[in-house]
Amino acid sequence: MKKGWYGILMTAAVLAAGCGAGDSAVWEDAAQGTEEETAKEAEKETEREAGEKFDWEFLFSEDESTIIVEYSEEEDYADLAEFLIDYYQVPEEYQTKTRYYYNYIDLNDDGMDELFAVVIGDYTEGDSGDPALILSIEEGGTFAVSESFQEIQTPVIISEQTVNGWHDIIYRIDGWGPESGYRICHYQAEGGYQTDANELVEEMVSVSGTQILSNNLIDDMDQGRYLTLAPRTEE
Repeated sequence: MKKGWYGILMTAAVLAAGCGAGDSAVWEDAAQGTEEETAKEAEKETEREAGEKFDWEFLFSEDESTIIVEYSEEEDYADLAEFLIDYYQVPEEYQTKTRYYYNYIDLNDDGMDELFAVVIGDYTEGDSGDPALILSIEEGGTFAVSESFQEIQTPVIISEQTVNGWHDIIYRIDGWGPESGYRICHYQAEGGYQTDANELVEEMVSVSGTQILSNNLIDDMDQGRYLTLAPRTEE
């Protein structure tokens, strides 16, 4: 990207060398436009790098760690989308702008997958992340809420370690308030995954498990590779 802009600037400089004094105003306007576009590209690149900063595929590359990386399911899940709309009371005007990601994961090793879903959009987002649900799939395809997280950050690690028969859940907390690091959620018979038994650690040295919801959210947005609660309309 930077090389391409360098080539544009060099070409403009060569053209400017052959221009007379009468063309100076045109050159100044062109240069200003180029500087503005370059600044916009630099800002976009900074945002992209920020989105890629916490790629856990690399953060958890210690020899002691074994991480299986899973990306969100790509198939539209209309029943899930409808459930999320009702649960979060998302107004119609926000439904085409609210993304959702989901993975299947067996959290308690009973042979039945739970469904881990997160919604991302202006209407639902919080100061420290996005809301997420752990759902059990009942007979007939209906959903029951096992856990509701007010705010998380993706991706999410489902650790091999279990407490009370349920796998630990780990996600990053960064950039908001006094807390920063990794939240380790230990399941409790009373209170589920969100109790005083949880830990907050600054670094994760060694962890093994499955990383779900691993999508790069910025790349997904740029490429239009995401699901929305209501079908997107063609612009």
